[in-house]
Amino acid sequence: VVNAWNKLELERAGIAFPEHDARYAYGREWLSVVEPLMRGESVHFQGELFRLDGYALRPAGLYRARPRIYVGGESEPARALVADQGDVWFINGQPLDDVKALIADVARRPRAGQPLRFGLSAFVIARETDDEAQAALRHLAALAEKDAAWKAVKKANTDPDSVMARTLAKFPRVGSNGGTGAGLVGSYETVASRIRDFNRAGIETFMLQFQPFEAEMRRFAEHIMPRVRHA
Repeated sequence: VVNAWNKLELERAGIAFPEHDARYAYGREWLSVVEPLMRGESVHFQGELFRLDGYALRPAGLYRARPRIYVGGESEPARALVADQGDVWFINGQPLDDVKALIADVARRPRAGQPLRFGLSAFVIARETDDEAQAALRHLAALAEKDAAWKAVKKANTDPDSVMARTLAKFPRVGSNGGTGAGLVGSYETVASRIRDFNRAGIETFMLQFQPFEAEMRRFAEHIMPRVRHA
């Protein structure tokens, strides 16, 4: 669940783009309606945006009450939404101490049901040595500069009230959703050690990016995963 940040994306679909907190209010009501529908309940709901009178979906799911709900976003409405209605909070790639602070803030909030789980987006650049990894990072950063015109269009259509956009502007990076901001750049041992550090902080799920995808994912499987599993 991402409560929208790209104005052009919604406008071209004929969907209004309300202000930041109103989009989260929409997401909260939407989840409040969809979750009981997926459990097979007949839903009576009178909200600001949705009004249902005995609405139901058939057939109801036979194997699970509802899908696991992953929530993205780091603003106060996003944190409240994931604490109240989410299962996993996906955090944009950023330094370990910042991630620890985010987890601590949301984990302390009252919650019904299962404990909240945490995921992290990160771009991986792993090589034999830290110097080789930094050289690869510089190469990818130079290639990313060629996308300057596209990035300008993206920035112009990004909600300036999005905490995500402000967070990602804090440090240079390669990749989306924080990318190399998570610091998974370095030798095989360095990257494996940082993954273990994030895991100790509470991150259970990593949504990883690689470029070029297949070759770098094979490198990760061969050199990083055995080190993580061994630890």
